[in-house]
Amino acid sequence: MSIQHLLVPLNGHAGDAAALDAALRVAKRFDASVEVLSLRPDPQRVLAYTGAEMAVATSMLLEGAEKASNEVAARNRAVFEAASAGTGPEVEFREETGSETAAIGHRGTVADLIVTPGPGQDPNASRAVLEAALFETGRAVLIVPGPVAEDFAERILVAWDGGKEASRSVAAALPFLEAATAVSVYTRDEGEDRCTAAELVRYLSRHGAPANRIAEDDPKQGVDAAILTAAQRANAGLIVMGGYSHSRFREMILGGVTEHMLFHSDRPVLMAH
Repeated sequence: MSIQHLLVPLNGHAGDAAALDAALRVAKRFDASVEVLSLRPDPQRVLAYTGAEMAVATSMLLEGAEKASNEVAARNRAVFEAASAGTGPEVEFREETGSETAAIGHRGTVADLIVTPGPGQDPNASRAVLEAALFETGRAVLIVPGPVAEDFAERILVAWDGGKEASRSVAAALPFLEAATAVSVYTRDEGEDRCTAAELVRYLSRHGAPANRIAEDDPKQGVDAAILTAAQRANAGLIVMGGYSHSRFREMILGGVTEHMLFHSDRPVLMAH
């Protein structure tokens, strides 16, 4: 398996530039291409919320929606042009108007990796994009909380619970893991019916990844905080973990490891569901 094509959805988010920069760094490392998907809001959608008796209000709303759509499109184009200036990986620009979920679900199924900003920067702007990438494509998502270093994927932490989501994430991350200089495996609970961290280390070693298990630091920490602490101790620039082992609704309402990591991780997270 290799990474040959990345998808970067843009929707006017403040973190779009950092996400695209990270994607270009990944593409350069793996000699891959990048598809920039400019998501432009459809001004006509405003008509669904107004009646014929509100013709004047509808006209004003439509005018405002068209202006906002044009502004998003202009920001997306500017981010693309700034990132793709000069020599570098092959970059394609595509614009879609309408449903973000449909556009990402369509284009994401033919990408090896989808790269998005983290929702901690602007939850309203990025939540739909991130959820569409995670739940509508069957692909892994690289979630970027801010600017990344050139070598951000040299040292990697795998947060392992033996579940299918973590397994899918590891499989998607194999090109990164095989190319890394150090891979640390962190686990909190190892049930008898799940693959252990030691077994994962052996599996990664068969792929040539320099893997080892990192010891528990503070068992009293919550799992989310413990993962971030382990990443700091391992000096890892990238975290690999499964996304939403429990229901999305439960994690969003009651809190969960995935939700905490999405909003609070200070380094990129590669996640699959």
